Amino acid sequence: MRFFTPFGIKQYNHIQLKNKIWQESVTYRQEISELVPALDNQEVYIGTFIGNYDKGGHKISLNITLHNEEKQVAKSTIAYPVFNTTNVMEMAGQEYATMFDNEKGLEITFTLDQDLKNAKLRYITTGHGGWENGDEFLPKKNTILLNNEIVFSFVPWRTDCGSYRLLNPASGNFENGLSSSDYSRSNWCPGMATNPVYIDLGDLKAGKHKVSVKIPQGENEGGSFSAWNVSGVLIGE
Repeated sequence: MRFFTPFGIKQYNHIQLKNKIWQESVTYRQEISELVPALDNQEVYIGTFIGNYDKGGHKISLNITLHNEEKQVAKSTIAYPVFNTTNVMEMAGQEYATMFDNEKGLEITFTLDQDLKNAKLRYITTGHGGWENGDEFLPKKNTILLNNEIVFSFVPWRTDCGSYRLLNPASGNFENGLSSSDYSRSNWCPGMATNPVYIDLGDLKAGKHKVSVKIPQGENEGGSFSAWNVSGVLIGE
């Protein structure tokens, strides 16, 4: 689940702006039915990575609700993580995901032990950095290939960030009347969760396969750079 911390919620609620009543906390909710195979009848570790720093830290709580229904919304018998470029091991030296500045982009090879029907890639993508000329604020096409064949391409973009203004009391205000949290971004807004995109891959035979992700990442400008956090989970029957 990819979610984004707001700008200063609660800690900066003392900031007073006309007609603004700030929220005290933010809640993210997302259905994860297709990931049941990775959770069912086994012990798992669930971690949280927050890449911004505050001397007071962050408080996080998590609830997973199970609904027993006769008809399952998402049928899947496998949930296999294929890639994740988010620098979750930053404290151990993992760099930001800037590998998309070359023609190959990201390439991952995986092996299926058996045939997989109705395969889908649960794909999450968000662009970051570079200030106003960086990929965070410029629409960029994401192209996904399976075994060197294009299976999907789209431009991830969010235009509704202003809807979350009451979660962002410390968002900077500009002369044009907008706040920094209002600006449209590459598939994310401060204080919201990014929805996965489900990419049909068809029926896959057992054996080796290659998934590639290509994004025209922008060049560095001075001390600023662009990066893309992408993740993909293979699901199917």
